[in-house]
Amino acid sequence: MVLNKSDELSTAATASKEAFNVVYLGESGFPVGFGAIQKMIMVSKALIEEGAQVSVICRKGSFDPDQERAIELKGNFEGIDYVYTSKTIYRPKGFWKRNIQKLKGIYGEYQTLRQFKKQNRLDAGIISCYHFGQVLLYLLYSYFLKFPVVYNYVEMARVLDSRKSFKLKINDFLFEKFLIPRMDGAFPISEVLIQQYKSLAPQKPFFKLPILCEFEKFDIKVPKPSRDFFLFCGALSYRETVDFILAAYDLLPENNPVDLHLVLGGGSKTDLENLKAYIATLKKSSQIKIFHNVAHSEIPKHYKPAKGLLIPMRPGLQDAARFPHKIGEYVASGNPMISINYGEVAHYFKDQVNALIAKFYTPEAFADKMQFVLDHPEEAQKIGEKGKALGLQAFNHLSYGKGILDFLRGLKGKQ
Repeated sequence: MVLNKSDELSTAATASKEAFNVVYLGESGFPVGFGAIQKMIMVSKALIEEGAQVSVICRKGSFDPDQERAIELKGNFEGIDYVYTSKTIYRPKGFWKRNIQKLKGIYGEYQTLRQFKKQNRLDAGIISCYHFGQVLLYLLYSYFLKFPVVYNYVEMARVLDSRKSFKLKINDFLFEKFLIPRMDGAFPISEVLIQQYKSLAPQKPFFKLPILCEFEKFDIKVPKPSRDFFLFCGALSYRETVDFILAAYDLLPENNPVDLHLVLGGGSKTDLENLKAYIATLKKSSQIKIFHNVAHSEIPKHYKPAKGLLIPMRPGLQDAARFPHKIGEYVASGNPMISINYGEVAHYFKDQVNALIAKFYTPEAFADKMQFVLDHPEEAQKIGEKGKALGLQAFNHLSYGKGILDFLRGLKGKQ
């Protein structure tokens, strides 16, 4: 990753007043990360392609101070300006240091927005978080600085497995009831979230923004692997999905010469050791390989040679509402995706046409689709190619730039 060092954001005050200027608010860790960060990058590039200018404001650092990162406090990543208003990219150790950093970041964030406003560089904001207090501040900024804000609606916070505590439940209830309806619009990622948004803010406009992918990054040549493999990419902390994949793989005949690669991100050292200990108990443990915290730039090299790419969607509101970013990257590889007939997957994909889709969320049904790839390799490859064709039509980030920009311009016109 190459970041251009700069003392000022590259879109200086002399930037054309005719350019439409968008600012991302609420995300930390730019430009490193999967899912949320990659969606931000795709939307930004689509807007830039249409002549807009995009800035990302990170109010706090999120990186481990024990692992040095070559990221400047201000800079430009692939055409996108960014700034860390906390004056550090790292997450300090210690309660008091972290909270002092937050206060500095909040103050710097507001001062940056004020500067943007004075320089005619604040036409619209995209909010990418659901912390009640933080988003309330963004709505106040929007009111006083006179710019519309749009919610990047990619998941239903109140149903997430990771948000079961009483404090988070209160946050999510208040956020959903009082803040979402007061934003100027939304970018829902799924049909479920469209219906939810209509019920929360029936008079407010929205623009459906599905998963987006830069397909050119997957047009690479890779050497043929010494052994065939299936691949799953996901969070180490979500053991339920990892265990489901392992159970399905364990059902494949032992004489099948196909490995399983797990590309896992996040989680703790304990999480990783526990997973390795569990894998050691499985009958095909020697054929399972873990790749932990792979840089996103290396992801295409892992996906491209895979026999099949795995993503089981769980029946339930959480997975019905979301649309994992990696699905776009899976199909961009040109290899067959294996999933479950649920949520947005069911909306876009058909079994044995452009993906392999199990009817039921069971390891047995999922393993059957994996076995299909092994028994019918040529047909499976054609299915993967059709999946890529669908992706190019439905998920190519550049296809959405004009629509996003027109939507934001319309909100700006109502201010």
